[in-house]
Amino acid sequence: MVYRLKDWPSGEEFMALMPSRYDDLMKNLPLPEYSDPEGNLNLASHLPSFFVRPDLGPRLCCAYGVAASQEQDFGTANLHMEVSDIVSVLVYVGVAKGNGVLSKTGVLKRLEEEDLDEQVKRRLKDSSETPGALWHIYASKDVDKIKEFLHKVAKEQGAELAVEHDPLREQGWYLTRKLRQRLLEEHGVQGWTVVQFLGDCVLIPAGALHQVQNLHSCVQVINDFVSPEHVVHSFRLTQELRAAKEEINYEDKLQVKNILYHCVKNAVGTLKRCCAEEQGEEEENS
Repeated sequence: MVYRLKDWPSGEEFMALMPSRYDDLMKNLPLPEYSDPEGNLNLASHLPSFFVRPDLGPRLCCAYGVAASQEQDFGTANLHMEVSDIVSVLVYVGVAKGNGVLSKTGVLKRLEEEDLDEQVKRRLKDSSETPGALWHIYASKDVDKIKEFLHKVAKEQGAELAVEHDPLREQGWYLTRKLRQRLLEEHGVQGWTVVQFLGDCVLIPAGALHQVQNLHSCVQVINDFVSPEHVVHSFRLTQELRAAKEEINYEDKLQVKNILYHCVKNAVGTLKRCCAEEQGEEEENS
């Protein structure tokens, strides 16, 4: 179970109430030109001051650890996608003690079954490192194939789904090891497996499907941003959510159209100023 603190202050309130904590977070975010609220490549930063900017964080995400085993494979955050890009910083990992929970050794044994690169395997053997969360991430180009696969699995389980039904919208699916293997074999879709250690940052592009399994109890700080590379997915998702009347209108939260308009306006204005300056220099030299 994942708990998002609804009463957690907004980004501006966080900055006002805990300025030192806020500054410390901003100084340590990766790719600050993207992830910082005022970064030049964070398109949301280009909204004029007279706009109420979308609240893109930071926010807290707290979740208990899952005692995953061969018979028990489920996530703390099911398969879903975000409208904006996100960076997740793992700031706390609590390793529980006692019967009925996985010890640190048990988690390491569990992770042996995952497809991990050699660098991650070396970190797992380092006693000073603490793994907290297991992420599975899929590219946005594979969304339709994954939807088709989930429809097939649901039908096998006896569920009758309409053709237009979106199994990802309900966020009720976690791809177990068996399902991930089937997805690869039957549809050729392979994602990325990421082990997030204490202090690690994970960046997820807008529109990329992802799921999380907390190996221990964790606290993550999440900050959203809008990158030029993935704003097309942000726009597409907000349009889809706007069309779905039963869904919340995320368009009003992210203001993608306003962001795009003012980014283009600023870019055109900069080009015009540069051209005017060059023309002025040529006239002075002539």
